[in-house]
Amino acid sequence: MIKTSAFAAMSLALSVMATPALATDWDLVDWNGEQVWGAEWTASTKLTWDSTTGVNAWYRIYFEGYTESYMNGNEVLPGLASSVLYKLTSISADKKSWTFDYVVENASNQWVDESQVAEIAFDVNGKKNGSTKQFGGAVILDGEYRTVGKGDFDPTNNYLVDDVFDVCLTTKNLAWYQSTNTSNTCDPGTSAGPEIGETVDGTFKLTFNSAIDTLSFYNPIVAYENVEYDVPTSRSSKGGSYYYGHQHYPGCGDQDDPGYGLPVAYVPEPATWAMMIMGFGAAGTALRTRRRLAA
Repeated sequence: MIKTSAFAAMSLALSVMATPALATDWDLVDWNGEQVWGAEWTASTKLTWDSTTGVNAWYRIYFEGYTESYMNGNEVLPGLASSVLYKLTSISADKKSWTFDYVVENASNQWVDESQVAEIAFDVNGKKNGSTKQFGGAVILDGEYRTVGKGDFDPTNNYLVDDVFDVCLTTKNLAWYQSTNTSNTCDPGTSAGPEIGETVDGTFKLTFNSAIDTLSFYNPIVAYENVEYDVPTSRSSKGGSYYYGHQHYPGCGDQDDPGYGLPVAYVPEPATWAMMIMGFGAAGTALRTRRRLAA
């Protein structure tokens, strides 16, 4: 991750770059009480891999968090945050099976005392010769997330997110004789997943019914479990009273709450970063040339 001290130089470099797309597509995005350099996530954002050039390309998605006991789930809980990296590692010769590595980071801090990232989920589209193929194949996974499912996830406020997913990987327990649990819902697991400051990794394979040339992830989400927090001035000692738009009760924020996270930004695969760095270098050269001319 780029340190905050480098942000000002990068912002200046982008402001004088000759390529306008980078200046409009990339920005400093607020996340987890700091700023990350990347693209802001919007409702139309899709992360796409190509069968000819996509192997080893990755995207990291930054998520904030909500929990029902804080502002009734209507506002971000400060410090509840995580990131998920998806990397395409291989494609089968018939282009039906696409294998990914994942890395999940629990980046919660600030006023969040405890949390676990119990689930990661997303929707999938594949394309062949320009026609869209909805995901309808199998998912094989390995790692911390050992249950695979699809379907409904009931977050605190489902108007904030489309809560029906093509793929959800959770930390539910599985029977000793099963390598992978399957579920027809996206309900997250409990008492499992990376805790604050921890990262976990693993792999999963998406197998389509027919060959595809490009694959896209969109509408991603994470689910949190066992969230405890202590936000200054956010609690009332009087049960049932309203304070800052939230109905509080004794011990609010001290019990284990579930929650979920929505994406706020993403960082792309290395080739895009290389292009951006070249732009920074070109911008620096332009600035030095201008200084010499001015002198």
